[in-house]
Amino acid sequence: MNKNARYLATQALVRVHQGGGYSNAVLDLLLSDEHSENTMSSADRALISRLFYGVLERLLTLDYIIEQHSSVRIKKMHPVVRELLRLGCYQLIYMDKIPASAAVNETVKLARSMKQDKAAGFINAVLRAVERHNGHLLDNLADDEQGLSVRTSCPVQLIRLWSSDYGDDMAVLLAESANQTPPVTIRLNTFKIKQKEFEDILEKSAIEFTKHPFISACYDIKDVVGLKRLAELPENCYYHQDKASQICCMALGAEPGERVADVCAAPGGKSLTLAQLMENEGEILAGEINPSKCDAMERRINLAGATNIITVVRDASKPCPSALIGKFDRVLCDVPCSGFGAIRRKPEIRYKPIESFASIPELQLSILNESANMVRRGGVLQYSTCTLNKAENEQVANRFLSLHPEFSPRILPLEDCFLASGGQPSYQITLFPPIHGTDGFYIAGFTKNEETAEMR
Repeated sequence: MNKNARYLATQALVRVHQGGGYSNAVLDLLLSDEHSENTMSSADRALISRLFYGVLERLLTLDYIIEQHSSVRIKKMHPVVRELLRLGCYQLIYMDKIPASAAVNETVKLARSMKQDKAAGFINAVLRAVERHNGHLLDNLADDEQGLSVRTSCPVQLIRLWSSDYGDDMAVLLAESANQTPPVTIRLNTFKIKQKEFEDILEKSAIEFTKHPFISACYDIKDVVGLKRLAELPENCYYHQDKASQICCMALGAEPGERVADVCAAPGGKSLTLAQLMENEGEILAGEINPSKCDAMERRINLAGATNIITVVRDASKPCPSALIGKFDRVLCDVPCSGFGAIRRKPEIRYKPIESFASIPELQLSILNESANMVRRGGVLQYSTCTLNKAENEQVANRFLSLHPEFSPRILPLEDCFLASGGQPSYQITLFPPIHGTDGFYIAGFTKNEETAEMR
């Protein structure tokens, strides 16, 4: 492995933990750097991602192990030394293909090249100690929530939240699934290519795929790098979208010719999927509060060939404009949230204090309240998040119903999902990674009553 790969992984980790940046944004910025593009192989770039995300995923486990073999507390270490130790330990414990000697020696060399000469001996001693005890590093952990926290690298606070909301057994499953690599799921853009043609190309190229049993145009891909290199595929003929987001679009039930609003639409994936389900007929109003994100969404929509989507810069939590009141058959509110359902993709989310998200339910309810005004009589309103937190999910949905007698619960058309979780069809459902194979996700549906739908 090019030593530059270890350097960039360390640099990215320092930026995330010192600057508070989101992992995907930090890494994308580093990997798009002109120097990196010109000097690094695709294998090294893949290894940077593995090291970077691996350390983030296993942070609590790594810190526990380091402190068991160090005379210096993690919080007292220099930021670069801290990340180097984490990086070295991750290679020793989780990367069998990297020789232990290389994991230790290259980390020590990197410390010197990053102006941490005085810490080089310390780093060497800690990593050598970890190497000696590898295989028994977690033997002394208790079989309790603290032990579960260290083993899965999920904070106790988050485990307790899940235990309270979903029960102890589910909390264990969620913690254990947090470090599993999510499948690479794509949505075929049926405006550019038909499913049969797509499948024929993949089979001819020996690229393994799994077609979803009940979501149309949805595939899990084994070799995503090979998929990107297929010259036979038309440009913009697929996009990455987790199954949960596609299920959310299915649940809305939008049909050709209808008028639909996607009020928190960026980056535009759900609007694109809805456009396909509507066969490019009717109208989708895709709203986004950030002008630059709205511009990017419009470019993406145009490249995809969707012609029934109109983008607009709008704050969905603010009073609904009179021109939009009662004008839509279906309104989708996929709102900002804490993101606890997407931990497999953004591992650093798990470490954010739960209390830092305390104000989010009020924003979510505001968006839902204002979006309710957009729905015509007999129309559909749908609420969703990518989090696993009842304060942002069921509690918001129940508060909405108590405030809006003009709306009734709408049974979601997701029979297969309810069957997988052993529940009866309802107006709300939580999708769990260990049960549904999706990101963690919540969906609730409402219908505006024909006879009592008075505007507030």
